[in-house]
Amino acid sequence: MGLTSGGLLAFMLLVAVGLGAATIWWWPKFAGTGVRAVLSRIGLFVSAQFTLLMVLLLAVNNYFLFYASWSDLLGTNHQPVHIQTNNAIIATKPKGNGQPLARQTTGYDKKSKPDPARDGQIEQVQIQGARTGLTTQALVFLPPQYFQKQFVKRHFPVLYDFTGFPGIPEQLVTRLKVPATALQMMNTGQIQPMIIVMMRPSPSSVMPKDTECTDVPAGPQVLTFYTQDVAEALMSTYRVASSYHAWGAMGDSTGGYCAVKLAMKASDRFTAAVSMAGYFYPRQDWQTGDLYGGSKQVKNDNSLIWRLQHLPPPPISVLVTTSPDGERDFGEARKFLQASRAPLITDKILVPGGGHNPRTWRRVLPSALLWVSQHLQHEDA
Repeated sequence: MGLTSGGLLAFMLLVAVGLGAATIWWWPKFAGTGVRAVLSRIGLFVSAQFTLLMVLLLAVNNYFLFYASWSDLLGTNHQPVHIQTNNAIIATKPKGNGQPLARQTTGYDKKSKPDPARDGQIEQVQIQGARTGLTTQALVFLPPQYFQKQFVKRHFPVLYDFTGFPGIPEQLVTRLKVPATALQMMNTGQIQPMIIVMMRPSPSSVMPKDTECTDVPAGPQVLTFYTQDVAEALMSTYRVASSYHAWGAMGDSTGGYCAVKLAMKASDRFTAAVSMAGYFYPRQDWQTGDLYGGSKQVKNDNSLIWRLQHLPPPPISVLVTTSPDGERDFGEARKFLQASRAPLITDKILVPGGGHNPRTWRRVLPSALLWVSQHLQHEDA
C-alpha cells in the first residue's frame, strides 16, 4: 500500500482500535507483580500507543503531504528531475542608493582556515528599511569570484532565496545546502557566480506574523521592503548588478509564493523567479490574519492566478517545481501554468514521488540554480 493511501490509514486505524480493545481485555489477566506480568503489560501498552501514534502521523502526512511515497520517506527516491522548458526572452532597468550594511562573517563553512577566494563567504547582515521601517536578518553568500582579482570589475547577479514560513535563513545553509550546492556548481563552471541573499518571507520585525510578502493596507509594507529597501541596501554594500535582468528570486513553500509574487509585481526589479512547491493564491488563516484590509480587490491583487487571468502578464520568466504525487497545491500550480501567456514565460519541473519537504527540494535545487543562472546577466565595469 502507498504511504498516502487511504487503505493504509484505514488498516492502521483498525489495528490501533484492535490493540486498544485487546489491551483493555487482557490487562486484568496480566495483573500481578511478576516479571512476566509486568513485561506483558508494558508490551500491551507500548503496542497500543505505537499504533495510535502511527495513525496520527499517517493522518498528518496525508493532509500536508510531507512525504509522498515510501521511497521519499526513506530517502531512496533518486529519480532524476527534468526541466520542461520554453524559450525565454530577457530585458533591462535601474540602480538605487542607501546606507551600506554592517557585515559579519559567519562560520557555517566549518573550515579551520577558510579562503574566500576559494570557498566563498557567508555574511550575516541586518537590513533596516528606509522606506518601510521594517527590519530583517539575512545571510549573504558571496561567491569565490567576488574575491578574485580577475573579477574585480564584475558586478554580480543577485538571487533572493526565501525560506518557507516560519523558517530561518540558516536552514537554507544547513538543511537545503544552498551555498554548498551553488559553490560546487560555480567552481565546476555549471553556473555563473552570483550573490545569494537568504531571508525569511516575513521580516524579523513582524514575526511571528505571516505576511505573505504583502503590502498590508494600513500595516507593514513587506512587498516594498523586499523589492526596494533590501535591493537598495544590497546595491550600497556589494558589487551587484543594477539592471533588472540581473535580479532573481527563489523560495520553497511560502517562499516560492513570495518569489513569484515579487517578480510579477515588481518586474522592473526582477526578471526571473523559481517556485519550489509554492502556492499561487493569497492565504488567509490564523497565522496571517487579515492581510487585505477586508478588500476583495486587494486580495485578488495578491492572487497570482487572478493576476494572470485579469491583468497584462509581466515580462518575466518563472520556473514552477511541483509534484503530482506529493503536493496539495499541484492543481493550483497547473492552473498558473495554464493561465500563463507571453510575455511571461514559464518552465516546469514535475518531481516524481516528491513530497513537501527539504529532501525533495534538494533534488530540485541543482536544476533550479542552473535555470536561474541561464536567466540572469552580470555586468562588467
